[in-house]
Amino acid sequence: MDGNANDSILGKKNYEQPEITDSEQNMDWRLSEKELAHKYHTNCQTGLSEEDAKKRLTKNGRNELTTKKQSKFVQFIKQFNNSIIYILAAAAVMTFFMHRYSDSIVIGLVIIANAIIGYVQEQQAGNALEKIREMLISKNFVIRNGKKLEMDARDIVVGDLVDLEAGDAVPADMRLISADNLNVQESILTGETAPVSKVEQALSQTKLPLGQRLNMVYASTAVSSGSGLGIVVSTADATEIGQIQDSVETVKEKPTPLMRNLNSLGFGLSVAIVVTAIALFIIGLFLDTYSLPTLLIAVITMVVGSMPEGLPASTSVVLAMGTRKMTKQNVIVKFLPAVETLGAVDIVNTDKTGTLTKNEMTVKRIVTPNNSFTVTGVGYDSDGNINFDGELELSDEKYDWQQDESMKWLVEIAGQTTDAQLHFENNKWELTGEPTDGSLTTLYRKMTGKDPEVHEIDSLPFDSAFRYSARLVDF
Repeated sequence: MDGNANDSILGKKNYEQPEITDSEQNMDWRLSEKELAHKYHTNCQTGLSEEDAKKRLTKNGRNELTTKKQSKFVQFIKQFNNSIIYILAAAAVMTFFMHRYSDSIVIGLVIIANAIIGYVQEQQAGNALEKIREMLISKNFVIRNGKKLEMDARDIVVGDLVDLEAGDAVPADMRLISADNLNVQESILTGETAPVSKVEQALSQTKLPLGQRLNMVYASTAVSSGSGLGIVVSTADATEIGQIQDSVETVKEKPTPLMRNLNSLGFGLSVAIVVTAIALFIIGLFLDTYSLPTLLIAVITMVVGSMPEGLPASTSVVLAMGTRKMTKQNVIVKFLPAVETLGAVDIVNTDKTGTLTKNEMTVKRIVTPNNSFTVTGVGYDSDGNINFDGELELSDEKYDWQQDESMKWLVEIAGQTTDAQLHFENNKWELTGEPTDGSLTTLYRKMTGKDPEVHEIDSLPFDSAFRYSARLVDF
């Protein structure tokens, strides 16, 4: 699209982004590059201007999902939503009117202490989760005014031109205008574990399931390989993941097994106590042994004495102890009764990658036409040796691999073709890119003590159909 035409649009003093209906929004896969640029008032070569991006950010807000937060007062009041608490509250009121103020105060303190324990725990868990969310905020490369800038994903706006590389988190819903062997992991949205190969061409279909929109990428997904360029079409709550979150938040919270059991216990006690009190009162009237005021006091005393006033507090203390123990194992418990639910689990069905395994790969063996070698070390740490597997016992010495010409070329080629980047964060090596590439980069570092120096002329990213990648370098 002509750059001057775009500049004239952006230069209007009273510029307002046009309203986009859901039907139009959902068919961006049908539009050509020129139509996309016109619709979102952007330039497919130079991106938005900083001035226009600031206007859009001010108007539409930051690119982050909003969460429905309850006020602290409501969170505190929720701690009293328990049938046993209701019984204890009734007991506190009755003992007060019986002028047994000490009992009334003790019961009241138990009720308040129980609420404070639950409230404090939930607040601490909420604060910890908020800090984790801050740590997980991604950064992306965005083209503005023709310059490639790295910025906080929260500052990306509709119409921005975002550059995607292997390992990037997709910051918003985007329509691709360029895709170079781009593969995106969309399992969080579609449930399909295999990466999806993306294209840049417009699609003709008017209705397409999310998983078949091959020229679209969505917030919360991740680039597994290749590269691409896309125009942001939705941010924040308007994204696909934002709409999913909104629907999830409307689902009513189900009580945990512990909450159901305590509610059942409270209801059963209430019925038993009330029935017993009525029966004793009727029997007392029939026997006519005591005066009416004395009989009422006796019945109320029985009711108060039957109340398990220590149960809520002791339950909260035990759950809090379990929560503290789990915190030491790096588990954050947001909802106190959930501790008991986890303790009642017999079988856990979990995904393997990243859960039972670390999603890391390590080269353990190298075979050349003439020799065989064992590689020591774990993960992406470059500490490790290359040991000869032949008759020589060199397990305690670092093998001079440059003696083997085949080995030398193998390692150089591995270092020149990998796209992985390793960086040391939080006392461990973190990978940007594919685990296979990460293992080759680590091997190169083990054998040379440095990162690969690649002077790329051209490249072909890995293609699952041909099962190889290639790179032309100035070597």
